[in-house]
Amino acid sequence: MDSEEQNPIDDTATAYHEAGHAVVAMLLGRPVEKVTIERNSLRLGQVQMSQRRGTKPKDSLEVHALILFAGVIAEFKHTQKYNWGGAEQDMIGIRQLARSRGATDKQVERIQQRWFDKVHHMLDDTITWKAIDRIAIELLDKKCLSGRAVKHWIDYVSHSDRDEER
Repeated sequence: MDSEEQNPIDDTATAYHEAGHAVVAMLLGRPVEKVTIERNSLRLGQVQMSQRRGTKPKDSLEVHALILFAGVIAEFKHTQKYNWGGAEQDMIGIRQLARSRGATDKQVERIQQRWFDKVHHMLDDTITWKAIDRIAIELLDKKCLSGRAVKHWIDYVSHSDRDEER
C-alpha cells in the first residue's frame, strides 16, 4: 500500500478526532480557520485556529487543554477505544498545561482528570455529539472544511434539534 494512502478506518477515527477538536474549540469561543484530515509528515489531521480573537475565555489555559482533550475523547466515543498513541502530541500539550497549574504530580493528575471529565461531559451533550458526528461525515467526504462550514454545521444541528423539540 502506498504510504500516502489512508486506511478508511484510520480516516474515520481521524475525522472524529479532528471534529472533536473543532467543535469544542468553537463552543468555547475559539474561532476555527479550517479543519482537515489530510495527512502530512507530522500529523494525520489538523485544526487550524483563526488568528482573530473570539470570545475572551475566563481561563484560556483550561480552554486550550479542553480543546486538546476533545480529539481523543471524540475518537473514543466513536471507536470505544482510547488512542493515546495517536493523541501523543495532544497529551504532551495537556501535561505541560497541567504542570503550569499544579505543584505536585498528584495535583497535575487531578487537574488533568478534571479537564478529561469536563470534556467527556461536554461530548455527552446530544447536540454537541450530533455536531461532531456531522462534521466527521463531512470531513470524510471533503477532507477539509472551513471554519465557516464548521460553524454552519454546529448551528444547523442546534436549530434542527430545537425544531424537533417543538
